[in-house]
Amino acid sequence: MAIARRFLPSTTLLCSFEASARHKSFTAAANELCLTQSAVSRHIRALEVHLGAELFVRDRQAVFLTKAGEAYAREICEALHHISAATLAFRANPIGGTVNLGVLPTLSTQWLIPKLGGFKALHPNITVNLYTRLQPFEFSGENLDAAIHFGEAEWPGAEISFLMEDRVIPVCSPSLFEKLKLFKCNDLATAPLLHLVSRPDAWERWFEAQKIYRPSLGGFEKPPGFGLFFMIPFVRL
Repeated sequence: MAIARRFLPSTTLLCSFEASARHKSFTAAANELCLTQSAVSRHIRALEVHLGAELFVRDRQAVFLTKAGEAYAREICEALHHISAATLAFRANPIGGTVNLGVLPTLSTQWLIPKLGGFKALHPNITVNLYTRLQPFEFSGENLDAAIHFGEAEWPGAEISFLMEDRVIPVCSPSLFEKLKLFKCNDLATAPLLHLVSRPDAWERWFEAQKIYRPSLGGFEKPPGFGLFFMIPFVRL
């Protein structure tokens, strides 16, 4: 479908708007863009004339986005990000293709990234861009070609391929092992536990699988929680 060019503001105006919306300041936006404050102010006014409505409320030395301005800023920031990412990908590999892959942080660092060298050797014309996040990826609203994630195979509109099983085992430092005498699964029933925020029921499911009853989880009044797997090996209890 052809682009309605009469609705497209110049990228100069949009960049001034994006920076002003992010900083909530024309002066800060001007400093970032190496422009004068008056130039940024003129860009914003020109964009407002183009749109037929105000984007900011001017209040003496401060500026605030209008409700419509907030919604427009979200769309414009995402659009500029996509343009920037596409340009960077093209410059990095002007003769080949690009794959935007969503992946979990720990899986990317511990398993996927070490394999990218071999993939590059087999497919030198393909650039792989990695986007990490703990939450499930939404293909409809994100610039992703594929994703590696865990959970049930419920991805509307996607072709799903099983990659590997998730094998879960309890581990601890050698010093804690000797201190608490953790020789059997039952010994963990009174041990302090570390919790992964993205899998809050992991320990409950493990104890249930081992048919072990534990009245409370954690060993502390407030069990420590961590956002990523690779944070846990550095913890000392």
